Amino acid sequence: MRVGMTSKEVLVHAGEPDKKNDLGIADLWIYERADRTVVFREDTVYDIITSADARIDSIKTSLDNLGDKIENQAEKAADRLDSARRKLENSSKDDSLFK
Repeated sequence: MRVGMTSKEVLVHAGEPDKKNDLGIADLWIYERADRTVVFREDTVYDIITSADARIDSIKTSLDNLGDKIENQAEKAADRLDSARRKLENSSKDDSLFK
């Protein structure tokens, strides 16, 4: 099986899939024993996904989300530090007025 094959060619090569899912813009044919999901667009193989590929994509997405969370937390911490710095500067100016 390879990208560019038609559904008829896949049927000849791999046989009937265990499951079929119609997603509207794509059809998924799942071959459980071969650990493959064939993605069709317009009756042509668009992609072939293995469970390992899916796990890698899932891990990448999780890491991207974690990176976003870390970035947001760092920005919040920087804002708090900047606010504390301004308060200290203002407090220092107020103290110098009374000397």
